Amino acid sequence: MAIVITGIGVQSPLGCTLQEAMQHVARGTRCVSDIESFDASGFPMKAAGEVRSEGRVVHTPSDVDRKIFFLNRALEQLEQATGFRERYAPAELVMNMGCGVDYVDIERFFNNEEFLLPPFSELPAHHKTDAQIRELARLLDIRGGCHVFVAACVASTQAMGLSLRMLRRGTHRAAITGGSESMISHINYIGFFLLGAMAPGASPATACKPFDRLRRGTILGEGALTMLLERSEYARPESILAEIAGYGATMDAFAITDPEPSAARLARAIELALEDAGIPPDQIDCAHLHGTGTLKNDPAEYLALRKVFGERASTLPVYSLKGQMGHLIGSCGAMEMLGVIHTLQHQEVLPTVNFSEPDPEVPLNVIQGEPLSLGVRYVLKLNSAFGGQNTAFVIKKYEP
Repeated sequence: MAIVITGIGVQSPLGCTLQEAMQHVARGTRCVSDIESFDASGFPMKAAGEVRSEGRVVHTPSDVDRKIFFLNRALEQLEQATGFRERYAPAELVMNMGCGVDYVDIERFFNNEEFLLPPFSELPAHHKTDAQIRELARLLDIRGGCHVFVAACVASTQAMGLSLRMLRRGTHRAAITGGSESMISHINYIGFFLLGAMAPGASPATACKPFDRLRRGTILGEGALTMLLERSEYARPESILAEIAGYGATMDAFAITDPEPSAARLARAIELALEDAGIPPDQIDCAHLHGTGTLKNDPAEYLALRKVFGERASTLPVYSLKGQMGHLIGSCGAMEMLGVIHTLQHQEVLPTVNFSEPDPEVPLNVIQGEPLSLGVRYVLKLNSAFGGQNTAFVIKKYEP
C-alpha cells in the first residue's frame, strides 16, 4: 500500500488550470510583475506573483479574501478532476489545508469606521480563515474532519504530512490537502517590507534570485493548490501522479525569522523523511529546495544537505521555483509540488529561474539554462518557515 497523489486543482501565477500551470513550469515562464490587484503606488517595491488566468491577473473586490476565493476554485477543479465526492462516503474523506492568516479588508475597516466599534465586536471587515475553510469542507460534505494549518511557509506541507500519516493509519480512505495563500494585500505586504525580506530592484521578473551570489530577498506571491491523496488500492491507476514515500518535520526554536545557523534541525527533518521512506541518502536523485533567495535561507539549506549527504551536497542537482512565481508562503510547498511532479514525469531537473552567478558560500549544483535530463526515482522536497519550522518529503515515481 502506497499513498499517492491522484489529482490537482490549481489557481496560481503560473495559470488557473493544471495544464496551463505545468506548461509554464516546463517553460520557466517568469510570472512576477508589478502588483495589479491593489494600489501599491505608495510602496518602493511593487513586485508580486499574482494569480493569472491565460496571462491576465485575476482581480477581486477588496472585500473578497483572495486566498479563500482561490481555494474554493481549486477545490471545485479537484472535485471535477477526481470525482472524490462520488467515490468516497463523507466520513471516509478528511480535509487538511495550509493557509495564511485572517484577512482584514482595510478599505472597509477604515471607510465604515469599524475601529470605533466596542472591543471584541464582530468586525464585518474581518474574514476568519479557519471558519471559511471549515465552511468549504461542510459544503463539500467532508465529514471525516477538517484541520487548518497556519504555519507560514510550511503550512501546506504540514497539512500534506498529516494527510499522509492519517491515510497510512487507515482512519480515512482519501484526503483533500494542499494550501492557499494571498500575500497580495496591504497588511501582508507592509509586514514583509518592514522585515526587510523583500527583494529590491527595478525589474520585478528578475528580482528573486534563489541561490545566486547577488540575491537580496524574496518576492511575495499568491495561489491555491489542492490535491487528492489516496491509498493506492483505492486509486485509479491511470490518475496517479506521484507517491509520497516519506515525511519528516522538526523545529529549530532558534528565532522568529532566522534559520538556525548550523541547520541541524533542518538536516534532521531530511533524515526523518529518509527513514520514513526506508531509503538511504544516496537514493535521492535531486532536490527541490525552499530557495527563497534570501541571504540566510540558502546557506542554511546547503549546510543541511551537507550534514546528510556529505560531499555529494555540492553535486546533487537542486532547483527552486520561487524565482519564477514568487513566495506563496502558506501554499508554497504544495504549489512547488508541480515542479516535483514535472521532474518525475519527464525525468528532468528544471533550471532555477534568475540564477546566474554561483555563490561560493552556497556551493550547490543549481541547474541553470536548460533542464538536466536525469533518471529520477526519488526527489527530496524541503520547506522551512518562521519560528524554525522545517518539513522534508521524499516523493517517489510511482511503481505499481
